[in-house]
Amino acid sequence: GAEAELKALIHAVLKRLKERQLEELLHAVESRGGAQTPCLLLLAKADSRLGQHWYPLPMLLCKVFRWPDLRHCSEVKRLCYCESYSKAHPELVCCNPHHLSRLCELECPPPPYSRYSMDFLKPSDCPDSVPSSTETGRTNCLAPGRLS
Repeated sequence: GAEAELKALIHAVLKRLKERQLEELLHAVESRGGAQTPCLLLLAKADSRLGQHWYPLPMLLCKVFRWPDLRHCSEVKRLCYCESYSKAHPELVCCNPHHLSRLCELECPPPPYSRYSMDFLKPSDCPDSVPSSTETGRTNCLAPGRLS
């Protein structure tokens, strides 16, 4: 099934890595991001097709080594210290799974926006132009000519 295809694909990807790249990937995975590990730069156009789905290599390695439930590359963001962040090498992409961070999902959608004015929520004795303070008796503590 899908799991067997995923294993075959990741095996094919790992076979293409040089020994040093494998060691760096192993160090990154074993340290769980706790150690500063170098970028694992691979060709961005490398084939990583799983059935009918094509996975970018960084997403594939993140799916295997960090987040098995990862569904789409929009769920992760590259960290700023990664070489691929600045696109210094556009033909290469960093595949270190610990150079990406997962974006948090909202548990529920945000409340709907209102088209109506919220002025009725403002206290009637509070003009917009003067900030007030509850500690100074609702007076502006930065009023010109007074120190309070």
